[in-house]
Order: sequence, then C-alpha cells, then structure tokens
Amino acid sequence: MPLSEDEKKKLIVKEIESWRRGKMLPEQYCDFLQNLYLDDPADRPKNIVGAAVQKIGQAKGKHWLFAFGIFAVICLVVLHFSAFPLALQIGLIGLVTAGFVAGGAWWRDKLPLRSFLLLGAGMLFLFGAGARLLHLHGWLTGAGPVVLLMVCALVWIGCGIAVRFGLLHWFGWLAIIVLYAWMLARQVPHPSWIEVQLFWLPASLLFGWLSWFVHVKFRSAGTVLFANALVLWFMPELYSAVYRISPEWIQIELLIKTALLGFGMYRFRKQWMEWVVEG
Repeated sequence: MPLSEDEKKKLIVKEIESWRRGKMLPEQYCDFLQNLYLDDPADRPKNIVGAAVQKIGQAKGKHWLFAFGIFAVICLVVLHFSAFPLALQIGLIGLVTAGFVAGGAWWRDKLPLRSFLLLGAGMLFLFGAGARLLHLHGWLTGAGPVVLLMVCALVWIGCGIAVRFGLLHWFGWLAIIVLYAWMLARQVPHPSWIEVQLFWLPASLLFGWLSWFVHVKFRSAGTVLFANALVLWFMPELYSAVYRISPEWIQIELLIKTALLGFGMYRFRKQWMEWVVEG
C-alpha cells in the first residue's frame, strides 16, 4: 500500500533526525533539511527533555495548581512527619506505598516500564520509611529491624504475586532467607557441619516441589520458587563461609553439589523446564 504525502514527510523527518543523533550531518544542515519538509517548525521531533517541557507548557492552569498542591502537601508531611502520632505515621507509610502499588498495577499491561519503576519506588519507600520510623522511636535495636524486614518481605511477595512481577516476588523470599540465616546464627551459634546442611537442604527440596505444585495456577511464582530452591541448595556453603564453619570443606562441598545439581537438572530437564520456561 503506497504511503501518503504526510506519511512520507514524517518518515523523511525521522530519518533526518536519526542523522542528527548519529552526527552524520552538521546541525545546521539537519535543520535546513527538516525545514524543507515541516509545515510548522514547532513540529520538529524533540528529545525526552524537550517533549517533557512541551507537555508542561501545554498543561492547563488546574493541572499546575494540582501539581503544586501535591508538592506542597508532600513537603508539609515530610517536614512534620516526626510530630505525627505513631498510628498516623504508619498509616501515611501504608497509604503512600499503596499508591505506588496501585499505580504499578494500573500500568502493568499498558506501560510495563513505568509500572516496574512505580513498584520498585514503592517497595524502596516502604523499607526506607520503615527504617526512618524505627530510628524516630528508638527501635533500631531488638525486634524492630526483624519486624520491618518481615513486613517488607511479605509485602514484596504479595505484590509480586498480585501484579505478576517475579523479581519483586523473589526479593521478598530473599529477605526471608536473610532473616532466617540471621535467626539461625543467634539461636545456634556453633552448629556442626551436618546441622548446617539440615538447616537449608530440606527447605531447598521443599521449594523445588512447591515450584512444580503452584506453577499451574501461578506460572511466574513457579519460576521464582525454583530460583529460591537453587539459592537454598547452596546456602549451607554460603552460611559456612560467612560464619567460618568447617571452611576447609566448603570448596569440596561446592564441587559435589554443583555436580549433583547439574546431573539432576539434566536428568529431569523435561520436567522442570516445562514449568520454569512457561513461567
């Protein structure tokens, strides 16, 4: 189907703009060529900053008022956050986090990149604001950090499943793994080699089975759980390296476990690839 005159002009203008970005022609030559094909110089393609400035310039008065009103409210809340009651502080943190998650869910299919940025910003805000809350009330020692990490992990897992964001889901489980390792170090300060293996290997096998069990209804969750199973498979060696438990055996353990894992994944490749690749 032949192109119309307007479509041909737009195609030529885009090509000239690519020459400009690639430094194939000097700026003044590109401007001259574009002016030959543009009816209005204002229609010249703009970079990201230029396009954003143009949209801001075209905004109506109520949009400017709304934007500056939101900015003023944010500044007011940030400046007086420490003076608010504890319940209001927690409520504000939850409300802002929910706003980020709602925006990420809204744009999940339309604009995936914006959705992931909003979700990531929301999860970072939850962790950062929670740490600030602990600092304000002197809860940085004791159970405060544990509770914060557990809350963040549960929120990350829940949001990751709800909006089908596997990376966020995985980070939630990694936070729980870190918390589990910390609790083990406090409760069992001097474990034996066999105890370290028993702390982690059953969990690895459990996650491997769960990845198969849930992949029918939650495909992305199956992939995440399989990745957690692989992490937990090597956690005894990482745990031993961090806490200096039988360090002379760590390299041998890694070689043996890598060989066993490679053999098992090759032997059952048709089974696990079915749900992991689909996820």
